[in-house]
Amino acid sequence: MYAMSEDKVLPSFLKRKTERKEVLVTSLTVFAALCIIVLFFADTFEKILSFSIFLDSFGMCTSAATIFILRKRTKHLDGTGVFKMKLFPLLPVIFMAAYIFVCGSIIFNTPMIALTGTAVLAGFMILYFLTAGKNKISVQ
Repeated sequence: MYAMSEDKVLPSFLKRKTERKEVLVTSLTVFAALCIIVLFFADTFEKILSFSIFLDSFGMCTSAATIFILRKRTKHLDGTGVFKMKLFPLLPVIFMAAYIFVCGSIIFNTPMIALTGTAVLAGFMILYFLTAGKNKISVQ
């Protein structure tokens, strides 16, 4: 949260530190509160794990998808050996398909957890776009 607030992706109050020990009290408090909220709504370890895996699946899938964007943007470097990957389109697609399968499995088996995860993801995306939009206005 500290690095993201430094980059102006999250609100700046999350980068506050204590003067004497430089502890990130605000960030840690917000993170702890979010964890407690998750624990409050998920009464079993399996639900907590499913919730975490569901959200991680989005992150892993989008991270893997960026390789296609990077390959397209750096097409001029093809043949130089800088960005060489064996079985290029196949391996990232298999990786993404595996995580999509995991997401689908969680949606099918525990739709309430998937719905909660989607709501949390949407909430943080809204926070991100509100903060990113505010920063674009202040930069101009």
